[in-house]
Amino acid sequence: MPKVHSGKRSRVPWKSTRVGSTNVTLPVFMAYCAVAAALRPWNNTERKTIITLVFKDDYYRPVYSHAARVFGREIWNRLDYDTFVYEWSDKSFRDQALAERNQAGIFLSPPKYQLTDDEVLFSDAVIEIGPRSRRHAQAALQRAGLPVDEKLVDLLVSEPWPRLYSAFQDRRGPLQALERLRRQPLPKQNQVKSEPQIAEAVGPTLEDMHGFGPALVWGYDLAKDLADYKSGLIGWRDVDAGVLISGPPGIGKTMFASALANTCRVPVVYGSVSRWQEAGALDDHLKAMRSSFANAEKEAPSILFIDEVDTFSHRSYSDRNSGYLRGMVTGLLELLDGFVRREGVVVVAACNHPKLVDTAILRAGRLDRHLELTRPDGASRLGILKYHSGIELSRADAEMFVLGTEGFSGADIEQLVRGARRTARRNGADLSAIHVIDQLPMRERLSEDYLRAIAIHEAGHAVAAFETGREIAGITISKFRSVGHVRELGRVDYEPPATRARTKATYLDSIAVCLGGIAAEMEVFGVFADGASGASEADLNRATQIATVIEGVTGMGHTLIVETLELEKLAKMRLHNAELRRQVHLLLENELARTRSIIQRQRPALDALTDQLMETGTMPGEEVVQILRRHRRSVVSLAKPILRTGT
Repeated sequence: MPKVHSGKRSRVPWKSTRVGSTNVTLPVFMAYCAVAAALRPWNNTERKTIITLVFKDDYYRPVYSHAARVFGREIWNRLDYDTFVYEWSDKSFRDQALAERNQAGIFLSPPKYQLTDDEVLFSDAVIEIGPRSRRHAQAALQRAGLPVDEKLVDLLVSEPWPRLYSAFQDRRGPLQALERLRRQPLPKQNQVKSEPQIAEAVGPTLEDMHGFGPALVWGYDLAKDLADYKSGLIGWRDVDAGVLISGPPGIGKTMFASALANTCRVPVVYGSVSRWQEAGALDDHLKAMRSSFANAEKEAPSILFIDEVDTFSHRSYSDRNSGYLRGMVTGLLELLDGFVRREGVVVVAACNHPKLVDTAILRAGRLDRHLELTRPDGASRLGILKYHSGIELSRADAEMFVLGTEGFSGADIEQLVRGARRTARRNGADLSAIHVIDQLPMRERLSEDYLRAIAIHEAGHAVAAFETGREIAGITISKFRSVGHVRELGRVDYEPPATRARTKATYLDSIAVCLGGIAAEMEVFGVFADGASGASEADLNRATQIATVIEGVTGMGHTLIVETLELEKLAKMRLHNAELRRQVHLLLENELARTRSIIQRQRPALDALTDQLMETGTMPGEEVVQILRRHRRSVVSLAKPILRTGT
């Protein structure tokens, strides 16, 4: 009887001496055996089908992609240059369209990739590929005409795919390739194991970061998400992959990124705008920027830390550098969420002035979360000291340390510990608490009159904040001043009223709170001290900024004309626009008169707060509110300002 050919190929392809129309190296043939065995039901010639091969581990794209091409060429009779093997990613829509047009294709799903429901439905079959087996190695040795030696089999099964792929080349015989592998043994520290081993973290972890509040909560959540992502439980789209952290210099932004990477057990790649700019012209700058992202993607999952991101300020600037600036920002936006998605890379950007960052960088999908770091409190400063020195102070020394380091950042405390270590070395002694205490800056006790002036100033802020509906969290004043260090000597912590539409009255209330300290000093002393002005964060400076926003930005002042809100340009607006400067002055004058009238009516509450602050130095919010309510006199709301115009 004549033979009837079904079109189905041999069900044991590893017995053949030649596969496809091109030479196949020994490692590619091992992968081909796994692919062919998995696709036995679909090995009919010219059968239209789209298959997804899922890899849990032991995956190397060049090897399996080559093997899948060999198999596909046989069943679809395609040429060597035809494309029908793809790898799933978040940007596979073009590959899907091409496979759908050809009605054939093999998709490879890497170990870290989580298939979506749509991708599973798109595939005619989803098949899991196991790790290479000894049987595949034996078949490859037989095909190459080599003895099936157990040592050779062990070598082929244990060597990483990249080394096998590099050693076995078409131009090189299999014996020559095996000899090269023997002569160049794999370093012990790089041996591939069944489970990826991650080295113990070197340096701080999030447990060592004190006083970072919400940033720590986010960091621990990210560590859990990355662990789930590496385990294949979630896809990359479920990972919070972009964050902006801000805070004053020395607060610990760089150390936080390092601690975050150590806690997440992933590598961190450091980059900064200044380093990228050092590369030269715009093209070189962009090349350096892309290189940092490429390094992070190579190490993925990883963290890319970008410092000084506030250098990427608004593209609306018009000066001789505007073209360069726009090119920088556009390049960064492309890398953050361009056509090729940065899968596996968490971007942590840091800056001192978040309001200067181009708003496009902060949009959803880019750096869409903002975490603000503040200076550590007393307990946090003690924790930072213990991390850097290993010393736990006695109760008396701890009180002295907390007082002496008021206003210190983490970097300040680290510098203090370096000085203590140096002193201990010079004395030939081990580091101890006495060396730390000796490094504390000289402290000058404030005079009674000076301290009362500070208390009056802060009490004035509290009265104004209370009258405008703020929720007061507490008041603190310091009875000491560090010689040679500029530190704030008092502060009022408060929260704005519940969220509502920001009208002109909202801005005016904010100005009133800023001017509360000045109004209190003028009520008691007739004048106010220079501590309320001059510095960028001083009361009168902030009030002036808000007034400029009202008059020159929002259209809520004497004109409806508006401008883009760019804080560093506000001073120039006042300098070059005499009318704007006059209107800002009149507005501030109005608000100061309004606030002074409230301070005058609430003088009993102001005096009571001042006396209590002089006694305790610190007052919780509940105590502040109780005193204010007990001594408060009914008064016209601050939300109804005295009307006064320049016309």
